[in-house]
Parts: sequence; C-alpha cells; structure tokens
Amino acid sequence: MQRAWILKTTQGGSSHQSWMNLSDFLRPLFQGVTADGLNFICRFDSKAIRVRTSPTQVETALMHVAELDGSATDLRVAAIHSRSPLHTFLFNSCGVLLNANASALQAFARKNAGHAGGTALTLKSLFEEGEYPGGEAEAQSAYDDAMNAVFSLQLECHRHTQAHKSKKDGSTKWGMIEMWPMLDPVDASPAVLVKRHNITQQKHIELQLSAHQDALQQQNQELEQDSFALHEQQLRLQEEAHSLTQRLEVILHDKYQHSKHSFDSDTPIDKTLTFLQGVIGGKVPPVEVALDLFNILSESDTNLRQPVGLEDQLLQAHSIDNEVGQSMLQLLQGSVRNSPLLPDRQGPVPANPTQLSLPAGAARPDWMDTSFVTEQNKPFVPPALTTSTEKMLLDAENNWQFDIFKFTEATSGVTLALLTFHFFKISGSISQFGLDPVKLWRYLQRIESGYQMQNPYHNSIHVASVVQMTHMLLCHGGIMQSNALSKVQLLSAYWSAALHDFEHGGLNNDFLIKTAHPLAITYNDQSPLENHHLAAGVRLMFDPELSYMPMRLLRSEDLLVLRSTCINMVLGTDMKKHFDIVSRFQAAFKRAPPSSAAEPPLQSASASPVQDWESIKPEDKTLVHQMVLKCADIGHLAADIHTHKRWALQLEEEFFRQGDKEKECRLAVSPLMDRTLQGGMTRSQIGFFNIVGTPMFKAMVDLFPDAQPILDGVIANLRQWEQSAAQAAKAS
Repeated sequence: MQRAWILKTTQGGSSHQSWMNLSDFLRPLFQGVTADGLNFICRFDSKAIRVRTSPTQVETALMHVAELDGSATDLRVAAIHSRSPLHTFLFNSCGVLLNANASALQAFARKNAGHAGGTALTLKSLFEEGEYPGGEAEAQSAYDDAMNAVFSLQLECHRHTQAHKSKKDGSTKWGMIEMWPMLDPVDASPAVLVKRHNITQQKHIELQLSAHQDALQQQNQELEQDSFALHEQQLRLQEEAHSLTQRLEVILHDKYQHSKHSFDSDTPIDKTLTFLQGVIGGKVPPVEVALDLFNILSESDTNLRQPVGLEDQLLQAHSIDNEVGQSMLQLLQGSVRNSPLLPDRQGPVPANPTQLSLPAGAARPDWMDTSFVTEQNKPFVPPALTTSTEKMLLDAENNWQFDIFKFTEATSGVTLALLTFHFFKISGSISQFGLDPVKLWRYLQRIESGYQMQNPYHNSIHVASVVQMTHMLLCHGGIMQSNALSKVQLLSAYWSAALHDFEHGGLNNDFLIKTAHPLAITYNDQSPLENHHLAAGVRLMFDPELSYMPMRLLRSEDLLVLRSTCINMVLGTDMKKHFDIVSRFQAAFKRAPPSSAAEPPLQSASASPVQDWESIKPEDKTLVHQMVLKCADIGHLAADIHTHKRWALQLEEEFFRQGDKEKECRLAVSPLMDRTLQGGMTRSQIGFFNIVGTPMFKAMVDLFPDAQPILDGVIANLRQWEQSAAQAAKAS
C-alpha cells in the first residue's frame, strides 16, 4: 500500500507531518480494480518538494507520479479477477464482448464447435444457447429483460436460468447466467460482468422437490376431499338416523296409542288387502280374522273407505272425552249421535228447517247471503319489495317452518297475492304458458280481497301459509322430482291452494246444511263450501279484466286438465272425504307381497317409492294431488310450536264464534264450540293428531321420503300436546 507524507513548517519554526492513503486517493480513477491489481498495472515514482502555501508557511511534500504500466485488457482482467476467476465475461451496454478469461472462452468455443464459421461471442449469444419453449422470441424476451434489469433498473444482480441439451447424452442440462452492473475500468462506460455456471444438479433437486411438493399438495387436496366426503356422509348418516328414529317413534307411538285408546284406523279395504297379502305370501290367517272380515263386509251400512266402527270407537273409548269424540265424528263424518238441542237455552227445534235461523220479523243475517263483500277491479299496483321482503320470499322457497305471520307484517294487504305470484314466477309458469302478469296480479289481489280478515282462522294468512306449504311439498318433498305432476298440474296446484277457501264465511259445512243456507241448497248439501270456493274462484278467471291466461290456453285441452286438477284438489279438502282419500291413496301405492320364496320379501307395503310414474293411472295421480293440498291445508301441524299453537287458538276462536251463532239460531251448539264450557277444540288436538294428522303425513312420507321434515314437525308438536296434557292431568 502506498502512503504519502506532508511536512508543514511555519515561520515560527514549528512543524508537523500528515499522511494520506495513496490508494484511496487514486481509487476513483480505477473503479473495479482491486488494490493488488492497482499495484499490478501502475508504477509510482516519488520525490520530495517544498511548497509555499502562504507568505508565512512553507510545506514539504512528496510528489507521486503514477504511470500506467499495463494495457486496457490488463485493467479489465483485473476487474474481472476481483469478482470471479472462472467462466467470466465482461460486456458493454450493447452486449459486445470487452473481455473474458481463458476458461470462459474455451467453454464457449467447445459448446459452439459444431457451428459452421463459428459463433460470435456476444451477451445475446449466451442467451440464445438455451432452449426455450417459445423459441427465439422467448430468448429475445429474456435477453431484453436482462439488459433492462442491469442497465436501466441498475439491479445489484440479475439471474437468468436456462436449459440446454447435452451433446453427450441429449439430457437436459441447466445453467445460470449471473450479471452484475459495473463501469468499464478503461473508459468508465456502463458495462456488465457476467458469470455462467452449471446448476443442473441443483435444478434436478429443485424439480424433485417441486414434484414432491405438488404430489403432497395433490395428496392434501385428496385428503381434504375425502374429509369433506366423510363429513357429508356423516351428516347424511345422522339425518338418516334421525329420520329412522322419527319413523320408529311413529310406529311405536301408533302401537302405544292403539293399545291405549283402542282406536283402529284400518278401513275395510285396508283389512281386506292385509288379509289378501297374507294369503298371497303363503300365510294362513286365523279363522277369526276371516270371520271378522266377512261380518264387516256383509253389513249393508259398511263404508269401505272409513275406519271400521268409527262412531263407536270415538264415542265409546274411555280415554277420549265424549265431547271430543263427538267433535271428531262431526268433523270426519258430518253426523253426531245423541246431539239434541239444549232446551234450557234454546227451546224446541223449529219445524221448518229453512226458517231455523230466522226469528219472526228478523232480517236475514249476513251469513245467509251468498254474495260476499269484496273489492272490485283493484288496479295493478306491484308492491315495492324491500331487501328484507326479498329475503323473506327466498326463505319461503326453502323453509319447512316459514314464519307466515312475520311475512304478513311486512306485506300487509298483499301477502297472499305476492307469495302466490312469486311461486308462479319462479316455477316458470308465467313464461311457459304466456300468462299475463298484470292480469294475474289483479286476479290474485281479487282473490285475496275475497278472504275475510275478521275470520280468526279462515283468512288470507291461512291461505298464504297453505300456498307456501304446497310449494314445499311440490318442490322439496320429492313430488315434482318424481314427475307425479305435469307442468299444467303444477300451475293448477298453486292456483288451487290460493282459492281453496275463497269467500269462506267462517262457518263450516255442517252449519250451512243445518240452517239450509243457500250454498247448501245450491250444492245439495255436498261440500257446499268447497264447491263455492271453486265456482267463485274459477268464475273470476273468465272476467276480461282478470283473465290472465292466453286464449290459446283457454281453448286447449290444458284448460280441462287445469280445471279438473283444481276441482279434485279443492273438493278433497272437505274433511268428510278424509278417510276415503287417505285409504285410496294408501291402497293405490301398496305393492303386492311376493308370491313365492324366490322373490325377496318387502319390509313394508310402501318401502320403495314409485320409480315409474308414467305407468301410474291418472286416478291414482289425482290422489297424490289431493294429498298435497290436504297436507298443506293442515300444514300448521308441522310449524314451529309457537306458530302451530297460535293457529290452534285462532281456529278455536272461530269455532267459538260459530257456537255463538248456533245459540242465536237456537241450534244445539256443536261439540267444542261452546265458549262457556271448559276448553274448546284445543282439547281435541291429541285425538286429531293421532286419528287424522299423523297417519296422513306418514302415508305421504312413505311415498315421498323427501317430505320427512313435515312429519318430523308433526311428531314434535304432538309430543308438546302430550306433555301439556300430562302436566295438566298431574296438576288436577
């Protein structure tokens, strides 16, 4: 290392010395050259001199003369040597070779020995030696990126990996080009120092690690999928276990209730089919069973589609309250044994039944009128849907326990119309049949206005809940998926649900018949209410302002299908037809037992759902349609317990109001309709569940297992009533 010293002397005779590092002084002139390299390419001569720096100060110093003792190549070699002694090049900013050490040149020459005329060594030629999927264009792009990184971005180091074929064995080799920006030590122009080395082994390891990582990632994904599948299977098994538990509870409950209440719900048809199934299966039924069946069928008044001895069972069962039994009998059969007028309150029965409800001089009461007060020609005013209302509509599409009361609060006045219109739309009926949406909305508003909100139960809210439950059974209960209904019948099902209680006066058929109401006279005491709902609702459809169906539909056979489906469904809601429909439904879809040991036995009569609905008779499909609306009509039995009990209390109040009218008309008050006595129809809930509700829903689920949630809700509510009854009995 060279050092220079300086002696400073003042006039006063004082002096001092100072030193400086010569290499540091000269370093800016030889950037890129190491200290050893500087001594190698430069020669220094020194001599002492005296320098007057001021009038009073003379300084003695060494003067160094540096003479370049090497060539430009020496300078560049020294710069290269300071970075790496092997396989190293120096290029200018145009990619032209400035210098290279011998080993690097030899390696390049060997690699390009086969090229005619040789290949000029440039920075670009190093990139072109590699093999790129994109060919020359990709090589050019890699070269441009490298030049930009080094000379424009001035990155401290730029690395480029490239593959090439081995001339020995044709295998793929990998090399890396490393580039460092610097200044040319000769003229201080931008240059790049390049080093190339073999990374084949490292690359192979990287590829192996990458492949291993990909394999692990794939394995991890497969494990996640397996885990998800196992979780899904676990949930499915839990649901199946829950469903089986519910069904077992139903079976055990049926057996328990049968022994407890001694109620036999089998009709003569059911008993006959069971007897014949045993014979076909090779079993010999006891003689007593054959004699009982013979006696039942030989009776002249035997109703083949009604439980055997229904009246005696309901009125003589010790476990069923007599008034509850009379109420159930009146609901299901229409006649009540030993139900005289109450003489202390009402006096004798008038001789003329047409005057039964008209005291002398009294005006005809409004319930005797066949016309109902409704709004006419309501304008088409689409409701403005809020975000919360839209969410409720989406919930209505998928929820077995939809909160209809909350929805009513958000859509007051248009609840039924809005919900029905929504289902018409999402089912595709409007677009498929070309329905006029404006007239459809008017029609639905007119239908909604025909429901009297003063009725505690038979009002538009009840009907809206029936429409929603009809949708759930059709679209989530497996009915539409099974092709049990055509598209026209789907349209008719929504329509039937919307008008099935149209212009209901809050009084039942028995009352209309007993008072010789004009509707009872018009329809000869045969389902007067249901016939009126149908006739009045269909009549509106032919009003020019409300006729939402196109003429092509009104003039086609589809209209006949539409009306016949609607007629069968709505008339089927008369509870007097309950046992007839349910019995036919169960019989229609029972499968015969195997006739020989070669055939596998069936676990139950309805163990397997129907697979080929195309082969089912239209009459049997009609039973399915009727069962859908029947289940939806009492769908509140499956609602959450608070909603269900609210409906039960509202129905009880409607019955009490009929009882009040019966007193006004000097009629015997129907069972469970006298508000002055202890308890109303809520006293009959357990009996209604056991005799009507649970068997019907169970029959539906046996054929359509996807409807299991509705049976689950029914069983849960039955348990609540049983617990309440047990607590009340314990308290008394």
